[in-house]
Amino acid sequence: MIPDLPATVAPLLGGLVLLLSFTLVLRRQVVGAIDALAGQGLLLVLIALCHAYERSSATLVLVAALLAAGQALLLPLALREWVRRQGLRREPGAGPTRRTLPGLVAAVGLVLLAALALRPVTGGGAMQLREGLVLALSVVLVGLLAMAARKGPLGQAIGLSSLTNGALLGALAVPDLPLLPAVAIVAMAVPFAAVAGFLTLRPQAGRDPQ
Repeated sequence: MIPDLPATVAPLLGGLVLLLSFTLVLRRQVVGAIDALAGQGLLLVLIALCHAYERSSATLVLVAALLAAGQALLLPLALREWVRRQGLRREPGAGPTRRTLPGLVAAVGLVLLAALALRPVTGGGAMQLREGLVLALSVVLVGLLAMAARKGPLGQAIGLSSLTNGALLGALAVPDLPLLPAVAIVAMAVPFAAVAGFLTLRPQAGRDPQ
């Protein structure tokens, strides 16, 4: 493998995570939004593996395995179970912004805000870190936009999950972050707790508001 290839590929994969977060704001179909979250989880796994190769880190391989089990598999399955119980599979539930253009403009504005906020982190070896943190903060902010745009608890859980993916992306971008597996587990536990709590407290509830 080309030595610099993982360092080159990781930001590209992070950009794809950001693009998928845009779909959570723009798409009206619940199942499509869950598929986008699963795609984000898979991309996070690949990013963790790229960093593991680049830094020769067994810890990042463990983190990649945790992300594969949690964000790429179990969380989307739990959200699909929520959809099944609420009868929303074929409906435009968890409604995002009804008008595509304002939602897109707002998302792009948040990305620019993230870039400006992290602009002081410049130069030399910090450039790759800056790129990763800009992408991560952008995903977090767009996740907040998705939470604000969606009305029902399912939509809130989808936005929260994307926000968590942004936080995980940022954690992966920081070299030698202490206790990274623990950080990943705690971050993944937040949307899992929200979904599990709803499924436990409202096992066969009616449809969420759209």
